[in-house]
Amino acid sequence: MSNSHSQSQNRLNVNTGRPLPRAPSQGSQADEPDDGRDDVSVISAIRPMGPLDALPEIPATELDLSLTLDSILGSSADSPATEKVQKRASNVLKLAEENEKLKAELRAMTERLEAAERKRKEIEQRRTQSAGQQTTA
Repeated sequence: MSNSHSQSQNRLNVNTGRPLPRAPSQGSQADEPDDGRDDVSVISAIRPMGPLDALPEIPATELDLSLTLDSILGSSADSPATEKVQKRASNVLKLAEENEKLKAELRAMTERLEAAERKRKEIEQRRTQSAGQQTTA
């Protein structure tokens, strides 16, 4: 008996702890008597018994796959209403992009204005400090 053959006999089902059936190899098919069981009965015999058995069966549903793309999207010819909606959507997109540009421009102008105000205050403070130092001297 080879080492791999003895290992396959020692393999256990991780769910049940029972030994797994030995997979037939080319040389062992003649050694085993045919017990009349097919592969499905062997698999069902080693099927784990546990929480999966408590789950309900999912009913098979009848799916209607006869829908076509045209039936979902409508006719391939654009109607005037669809064209209006697409044009309006395009205009809204353009306005949104322009709005973002204007917001960025406004932020930049606000930052420049705040920087100029800070600089003006610093210059004014220097003048008042230098004027105050000259009067005390």
